[in-house]
Amino acid sequence: MSEYGNGFACEAGADDFTATAHRGGKDGRRVTVKGTCACRTPGYRLKLILASPPFFPNELHLELTEEPPTGTVTQVITPTDVEGEFDIGDEVERVVIVNRDITVLVKEG
Repeated sequence: MSEYGNGFACEAGADDFTATAHRGGKDGRRVTVKGTCACRTPGYRLKLILASPPFFPNELHLELTEEPPTGTVTQVITPTDVEGEFDIGDEVERVVIVNRDITVLVKEG
């Protein structure tokens, strides 16, 4: 299966992601990170997970993981959505997807 030059099968940039913070009563502040990647084939499952360590001053660090489809699939660029929700502190202003070198500013929702 073909990969992009960075070794991943799905490509995305900062313009493909949003990060929206919201408050939920006693639950504190949470951020919803959404994005759309261009994958080499249909059937990829994408997931956002906490990087290690997940927090730096003013930043939440995540990784974007890819799970390839099983079986034979057509080689056609396919938009594939990914979404994750994470607890954050009031100081967090940015989300960084460290394995893709993507930085997204957190907006209040």
